[in-house]
Amino acid sequence: MTKFLVLILYFCVMLFACAEVEPSSSDELRIVSLSPGITATIVDLGYADVVIGRSSFCNAVDKQVPVVGDLYTVDYERLLRLSPSDVLVQVTINGMDKHLQELAEEGLFELHTFRVDRLTDIQQMHDDILELLSEDAREMQVILDMVALPSSILMMTAGSEGAAGLCFGRETYLDDLLLMMGGTNALQKSGWVSLSLEDIGRLNPAIIIVVSDSFISEKALTVIKSLGIEIIPFTHEDVLIPSSRIVDVAKKLQEALQQR
Repeated sequence: MTKFLVLILYFCVMLFACAEVEPSSSDELRIVSLSPGITATIVDLGYADVVIGRSSFCNAVDKQVPVVGDLYTVDYERLLRLSPSDVLVQVTINGMDKHLQELAEEGLFELHTFRVDRLTDIQQMHDDILELLSEDAREMQVILDMVALPSSILMMTAGSEGAAGLCFGRETYLDDLLLMMGGTNALQKSGWVSLSLEDIGRLNPAIIIVVSDSFISEKALTVIKSLGIEIIPFTHEDVLIPSSRIVDVAKKLQEALQQR
């Protein structure tokens, strides 16, 4: 009987101990980021440790951080199991995920949404995230010098399988950088535009800047080179991710254009 009572007492103590080590303050930041640009910005600000969930494209944080979705699909069950304090997401052309909004309205987490199409959007995202993470108020600034550039420049991603890449039109962050350096975008349409080789030929830009986040092979440039237009390959691991790292992208792009 005595042994039985001791076992009961031990069991009760263990239950109490387990209850004592369970979560945490309601003020503790537990962030799920569903955008690689947002995640990279959080990491650059020095707060990688608060990211408890990510998208499969968020390579700036440890791969052990659970994947809970991306801009278009979310594993809501996994998301809720993580008990985030805040969910940060990029707004797409299709608008916001309605179920995420509903969960936020139920008080399960704070939902923060960001547009990151323009340079000013990226700067605002940086400043808003910093305000969420810290009392340290500082603005993200991109400072560029004017570069001697020809009248019209087309910026596009590297093509594949004999096709031209996707072009950066007006009101995109790379267009903003080009304008800051004194250049003019040959493509007057807004947003990201898919052009055929014939379309590019009709635009007849003085220079084509081919951007990529990895090595650009000669094969990838073969189709564009057939137009006989000067090509500047530009590689930067963060050029296709709108984040606070745009500051370094801008600096390196300016150097590439100055050296042409």
